[in-house]
Amino acid sequence: MEGFLDALYEYAQEQRIAPYLETWEYRRATYDLEAEWRAFRSTLTAEQDRDLTALLARERNAEELEKEAVFCCGLSMGIGLGRL
Repeated sequence: MEGFLDALYEYAQEQRIAPYLETWEYRRATYDLEAEWRAFRSTLTAEQDRDLTALLARERNAEELEKEAVFCCGLSMGIGLGRL
């Protein structure tokens, strides 16, 4: 079952998410984000930049695990509702 969930999650990530992000709210939230990160990082020392990179990597990993959990819960609820 784990392999099936992994395959569905990968499919959702690669094929199905983009249309849901084609919203004004998402565009507004991400507008100029990269440029602002570059400007912020340019003010850091090399050590601070390494520390920030490490923290952001840990945060991204945690967020990915959370997204997978939400996906699995949503899929489980969908299957349960389909049985009604």
